[in-house]
Amino acid sequence: MGDLSIAWRQISARWITHGLTIVAIGLALALAVATTLLSRGVQAGIDQAAGPFGLLVGAKGSAQQLVLSTVLLQGAPVGNVARATVDRIAKHPGVASAIPLALGDSYRRLRIIGTTSDFLETRTRPAAPTYFRITQGRVFAKPFEAVLGSAVALRTGLKPGDTFRADHGDEPELPGEEEDDAHGSHPYTVVGILAGTRSPADLGIYVAIESYWELHADQRLTPGDPTGRDAVTAILIVPRAFPADVYRIQQQALAGVFGPDVQAVVPYQELAALNRQVSQAQTVLSAVAVGAMVIAATTIFLAMYGSVSDRRRDLAILRALGASRQRILAIVLVECLVVSVLGAIFGVAGGIAGALGVGSAITDASNVQVIVQPSLIEPALALSMVVLGLLAGLVPATLGARSDVAGQLAPI
Repeated sequence: MGDLSIAWRQISARWITHGLTIVAIGLALALAVATTLLSRGVQAGIDQAAGPFGLLVGAKGSAQQLVLSTVLLQGAPVGNVARATVDRIAKHPGVASAIPLALGDSYRRLRIIGTTSDFLETRTRPAAPTYFRITQGRVFAKPFEAVLGSAVALRTGLKPGDTFRADHGDEPELPGEEEDDAHGSHPYTVVGILAGTRSPADLGIYVAIESYWELHADQRLTPGDPTGRDAVTAILIVPRAFPADVYRIQQQALAGVFGPDVQAVVPYQELAALNRQVSQAQTVLSAVAVGAMVIAATTIFLAMYGSVSDRRRDLAILRALGASRQRILAIVLVECLVVSVLGAIFGVAGGIAGALGVGSAITDASNVQVIVQPSLIEPALALSMVVLGLLAGLVPATLGARSDVAGQLAPI
């Protein structure tokens, strides 16, 4: 009978103890795997979300709120700036293009973004392909034509040729309100659907900014209202030289060159600051995971020590039948290896499943697409847990191999 068969028989005979040990290993490893996957996934999601948003200009206020409302499509916009600000910024020698963005309307709580067709031609870097890609239909060419993000098309079922009516703000209009509202008398027609970007942009509905200006032509431009005649909520700056022009424009905006009531923000910096706050919690979880793995190794030691203590007579019989000490050591270590490997498999699978679940919850709450992509780190964590388990089982295995044959068999 081989060492593996003997080890498996012993595991089966003590299935409760070894089962609990496997669960302990799996939970400890799952926590470590999930933490590393989520850490990388959130960072990858932030990188993807920042995408074409190299520099944003908007009304003075919270820089993070400007980024959250414009890039992550979360929360209320900070305010508006006049359309003239766009023209003023566009004349800056370091600006390749200044793309206006208007926010404030929605459809089924999905943000409608008024902009120009240039926005859909933006890139993450000059040599990269365009960030957005049309998969059905075409780009909007006139007011009240709409291009849907991939997630919007999936959630709403809208397709090219369909029409819908916008709601003012994030809440849907109550029944009967649309007839008296300018939004109800100006339906949008879907003309295109974008490919998925794995970013909050998939949750946007993109329309010609003139649509916003026409719908809100009678509204005053006020700092608290994200809409208004010839108003824009934010301006996406495409610099001629990155990063030199980005920081130069940002400093000049802070100095009031483009007006006293505007600010310039680098979205990636603000999103990275948010990620650093989340990373503090991840650091704590990582420390807890390491502690859990040590506790799991201790559990292996206790389980194997108990197993060897209960089987001293059986091991002595094997020695009497000719098994060497090295063979006894190997049998116990194989038993320990099987338990550790089973726990590692359970842990990696559980960690990936947990990361996907938590990542989905984070995406729903923040619009940041948590990109869970296993790498070599997860197998390395599993291997380290197996090695730790073998080290924990080495002492019980050595005790079993050195057991006193004569003393154990004397009562027979």
